[in-house]
Amino acid sequence: MTERKAIYYGQVELIPGITCDGYVLDDDSAVMSERGTADLLGMDQKTLKAMRGNWPPKTLKPFIDNSFTMRGNFVEVITKSSPYYGREIVVYTSATIETLIRTYASAFINDSLRKNQVHVGKRAVALLISLVRTVLDATIKEACGLTPNIQQTAQKNYIDAVKLIKEFGFTCTAGDDIAIKKDITQFLDVPESTLNSFLRKHKNDIKPIRLDSATIRSFGGKASRMNGYHLDDVTKMALGMDTVKGIELKKKVFGQIGGFAKPETSAEVQWREVLSKVFEGFDLHFNYPIGPYKVDFFVAKLMLVLECNGYCHRYYDPKQEKEREKLITQRYNLVRFHHKVSLETLINGILQAKSGTVIRLYDLEHIGQEMPLNLSPLNKYDF
Repeated sequence: MTERKAIYYGQVELIPGITCDGYVLDDDSAVMSERGTADLLGMDQKTLKAMRGNWPPKTLKPFIDNSFTMRGNFVEVITKSSPYYGREIVVYTSATIETLIRTYASAFINDSLRKNQVHVGKRAVALLISLVRTVLDATIKEACGLTPNIQQTAQKNYIDAVKLIKEFGFTCTAGDDIAIKKDITQFLDVPESTLNSFLRKHKNDIKPIRLDSATIRSFGGKASRMNGYHLDDVTKMALGMDTVKGIELKKKVFGQIGGFAKPETSAEVQWREVLSKVFEGFDLHFNYPIGPYKVDFFVAKLMLVLECNGYCHRYYDPKQEKEREKLITQRYNLVRFHHKVSLETLINGILQAKSGTVIRLYDLEHIGQEMPLNLSPLNKYDF
């Protein structure tokens, strides 16, 4: 017997490009359809449905409250705006969805998920970060008398780099968003030796997934052993390698920042604040340790190091800096910029970044001196 009725319907888009059916029931509870819940979590609907009869999965059991029961609720859709008007559908409450997100995130952080569940764990972590930021953003704005656009705020906080490479035509042979080396080399138009060199440099940042024999046979592979790579790591390869496709992707990334790319000096803005907005969703770190050094900014998904040089470099030691740069560029792209260059200049420099080299958006001879503000984009750099 149907207990509740869905009286309001709307499309929820917390992640750009992923639209989920949401409803409000006659008891004022907020729910999401089973398909919408599966899409939000990045899993197959059949998998989510199966979990209801086999809860909890072994991998999630250590991270779930024993009192929690995984179940969907049948409701009757009476709102005519829904494509399922007049039908009974399975929905999940916001509390159930939050529990699933939190549980998968905890299991992922503790490296307890099976390889075919890892992508759900990564999605869950990204959602937690995005939703916490969204609540803070919306709460502060509401307290200040503004009316925040919640969905727009959530989408801004969740930039899905994976979606970008899919838009560029990237496909996965092994399924479940798992690519093999052939997928990557064909997409980037590079020899396998080049890819292998990149992976060796970034073995601490990119972890391969050992494919089982059944998966290898499913796409016609004949090898006894083969590694796969999750799409999140493929984006690191695409955005971190010096290829035509990689440059196109970076241009697409920076195209999303729109109004931020204005020629204003960093003397008028705080670089940390600006770069936090520019690289939101791309795993930006401040004062990040690399070997014995700490770098000013590290953008993990772009394999990019940014060093902001200003008056604090008055006592610059060329020999020490060369050693520092050599270590950093073994694995990452490096852009060094004076604190008074424009954001437009910085972004143009980033687009020119190549592994093994340093882009310099200032004149080394003038470090420690007040720099002129009329630097044009890319008029001071090394290759």
